[in-house]
Amino acid sequence: MPKIDLNEVPVTTGSSYPKPYDQMFAGRRQLRLGQASGLTQFGANLVRLAPGAMSSLRHWHEQQDEFLMVTEGVLTLVDDKGDTEMRPGDCAAFPAGDPNGHHMVNRSDSIGAFLVVGTHTPTETGWYSDIDMKVESQGGNFHFTRKDGGALKPMAEIFEPIGENLTRALISGDFALYETLFELPTTITGRDGTSYVIRDRAALEKDFALYRHMIRMHSLTDIVRDIQSREFLDGGTRKRVTAKVHLLSGAQLVMDPVLSHFWLHDGPDGWRITSIESSRDHINWTLGLDQTTPQASPETE
Repeated sequence: MPKIDLNEVPVTTGSSYPKPYDQMFAGRRQLRLGQASGLTQFGANLVRLAPGAMSSLRHWHEQQDEFLMVTEGVLTLVDDKGDTEMRPGDCAAFPAGDPNGHHMVNRSDSIGAFLVVGTHTPTETGWYSDIDMKVESQGGNFHFTRKDGGALKPMAEIFEPIGENLTRALISGDFALYETLFELPTTITGRDGTSYVIRDRAALEKDFALYRHMIRMHSLTDIVRDIQSREFLDGGTRKRVTAKVHLLSGAQLVMDPVLSHFWLHDGPDGWRITSIESSRDHINWTLGLDQTTPQASPETE
C-alpha cells in the first residue's frame, strides 16, 4: 500500500450533532485516513484535540467495533468505569454491543492526538450515555432522536425559559434577571449532603458573585443543560427537572458534565427555582475550593 501523505488529507472540522451539541467541538480536528485511501470495510481517523476539547459525546455502538491508540500528548479516556490517563502507545477497545459509553478528553495544556479504527456497517444505532439521545444511521445519513424514539427537545417547556435566562444572567452578569428566577429561601445541596441555604437577596447576590468569579476565571461562554427527566410533584405545583450541565469556554468543556436536579415551584409570580442538587465537583467549582465545607459556603446551615 502506498504511503499516505498526511499533508494531502483534508482536515475535517465541525460536527454532525444536532444543536446545541454541534457547538462543542471547535477544538477537534480529524483526518479521515481510511476514506482518503479508498477503504470501505472500516474507517480510520486521526483525531487531534486542542486543550480542553473532547472527541465526541460519550457513546457506544450496537454493531460497530472501535479501537484507538494515542499517538501524541496526554489524553483522558472517560467511560463507565471512570477516567484513565492515556499516553502515546496506549490503546483501548470497545466491542460492538458493549454499553460502555466512552470518549476522549484533552485535560492537558498541549495538543493530543489518537488514531481510531472502526468497522463500517450498512446501518447502525449509537447511544449517548450522558444525554437523552440516540442516533440511527443508514447510507451515511444520521437521524437523531430521544432514546425512546421521540423528537429531540433539549429543554422542557417549563424549564426552557428558566434555563435560558439562568445562562443569560450568569454569562452577562445580570443579577436583576438572576434574582427573578429564584423563590427564596433556596437550598443548594451537594450529592455528599453538604448544603447551604440562600435566605435573602443579599445571600443570593453572594452566590451569584461566586458563579461570576468562576465564569470570568475560566472564560465561560455558555452553559448547556440537557434534560434527562422531568416530573410533577404535589399535584402539579412543583416540578423536578434533572439535567446534564455542560460548562463551555468556546467549544471546550471547562469540566466534565455534571448531573443536576432543579426543583421548581409554581407560585404567584410563575415558576421559580426553590432548590438545586448537584455534584460536589460542581459546587467545588462554584466555590473555587478543593473541598466543599459548610464553613466555606454562604448562608450555611
